[in-house]
Amino acid sequence: MSAVADGAIVRVRREPGGYGRVLYLRLNDGRTAVYGHLIRFSRKLGVEQALMKACARKQTSFPGNVEFNPPIPVKRGEVVAYSGELGIGYPHLHFEVRRGYDLLDPFLQGLPLPAGITAPRIWGVVFVPRDARGRVDGGVSPLLVRAVKRENGYVLSAPVSISGRVDAELVAEDHLGVASNATGVPLIRASLDGRTFYSMDLSRISLARYKESPDVFDPGWGPGGYMAYRLRKLPDLGVHGIEGEGLPSNAVPGVRNLRIIAENRAGQRSVLSGKLRYGRWGDKGAVVRLALPGSGYRLVSRRIVPAGLLLDLRRTDVSGMTPVLADGRPVQGLVVHVLDKNRVKALIPAESLAHRAQYIKVGSMNEPWCVGTGPVRLERDGWVLNLAAGAVGIIEPHGGNEARLDAGPFPVAGRCSVSFEGKRVGPGWGLFGPGRRNFLAPLDQLPVRFRTSGFYRLKQDTTPPRWGRPSFHVIPHLDEKEARLRLYDSGSGPDLYSLRLFMDGKRIYPDWDPTIRCLRIDLTGVKPGHHVLTGTCRDKCGNLANLKSRSFTLK
Repeated sequence: MSAVADGAIVRVRREPGGYGRVLYLRLNDGRTAVYGHLIRFSRKLGVEQALMKACARKQTSFPGNVEFNPPIPVKRGEVVAYSGELGIGYPHLHFEVRRGYDLLDPFLQGLPLPAGITAPRIWGVVFVPRDARGRVDGGVSPLLVRAVKRENGYVLSAPVSISGRVDAELVAEDHLGVASNATGVPLIRASLDGRTFYSMDLSRISLARYKESPDVFDPGWGPGGYMAYRLRKLPDLGVHGIEGEGLPSNAVPGVRNLRIIAENRAGQRSVLSGKLRYGRWGDKGAVVRLALPGSGYRLVSRRIVPAGLLLDLRRTDVSGMTPVLADGRPVQGLVVHVLDKNRVKALIPAESLAHRAQYIKVGSMNEPWCVGTGPVRLERDGWVLNLAAGAVGIIEPHGGNEARLDAGPFPVAGRCSVSFEGKRVGPGWGLFGPGRRNFLAPLDQLPVRFRTSGFYRLKQDTTPPRWGRPSFHVIPHLDEKEARLRLYDSGSGPDLYSLRLFMDGKRIYPDWDPTIRCLRIDLTGVKPGHHVLTGTCRDKCGNLANLKSRSFTLK
């Protein structure tokens, strides 16, 4: 990687995840260029040597920030580092341009645009009821309407009927001329009958407000690489360049023309148009009821949406009534949408849920759910959900060591946390989240941030790490040799900060590649011949392994 302009290297960092190796280049005009996921720093400039000295001084491969005082001056075009694949993800370069506390769009800061850029691609529009009174095609469920590509742009595949407060979300992506290179769309404008109700220009994002950036998006819609952009500025959103209160809720009944423009920095744009029917639905759509019509209900799924808790149900008998109870009393304001003889959707409005633990029961279901809306501390059987304001949460225990935890809607769920304060357990116990091998933390380090809805488990990890045999590789663009040593752990995963690795009795400080779960040992300067690797490592639950010695011959 070359310096994009004259400046000075002010610091580097190496970490086991995240960006892996990172270099910070302060330019002479006051901006800072950030290079991430590197494989080596420049030896010519002494940067790699400085990192190794910091590792030796702090006795870890991951010494945190390594500051240069004075900074190392460089000229434009001078090699400062080499790209790679350390940190999270496969080989790619993470590049930023910053000014003070602002992240700037690199394509507005002089980075040349790739050749062959085409317009952003649009998958469709999601219409999401914002509260219990919002309706989309008469229902209370979010609805994705696909876009159809025409010669002169995209059109919605069908007109959409809405009433009340409804959000629109554009599902789109850009790829900078390379089909596999999915990236965000920086410019969006949306209008209804020619009046703009939303605009976005992500030319900069303040580092101080960076954690708010998920408020711009809504995940889970469209294929990989696509993102749903919420066409409304949330009240507390401080990200620069976003304006608009969203799709109007008070439009005069009738057909309205929706128009959305998605544009990239090359000036290539895609335009989507569609018809929205504003009006009232009455008895043909979802209505407020005291109970579910019919009996023999089976829950297919539940989902936390901005309007509350949405239940997808199947019924086997249209006769009779089925109550939905909160602490033994009928839920107030229950919104019911009968789709056909067998399919019913029901919304428990967020405003009907208390800021305390309530027990929700549908008909004759065996075990009620523990439900609440934030801000509140939700507890059941030792499991704890700390809900942020505006979040809805559910605890559904499955035995003492497992529970299904739900929190939403996105992105409010990201500000919630999970803990366990039930029975006392011995060493090696930890909290595991949804997904395979998703270790969250030892019990003495709880609470942790809520990750995603699903099953959370308490498990004991008594198995220490182990390692495989070394393999040898050449980094192609450097022509440098390295040894790779697979580090296994079947439970909580290796604690890389506890690693102590020795080659021929001398402490060394390898990189960690989380994608292939390997230690990567730089063999630059290592003499040919027979060598022995030894070491120790703990896992994240504290189990210590004296790693079996591994010998290898370097030719």
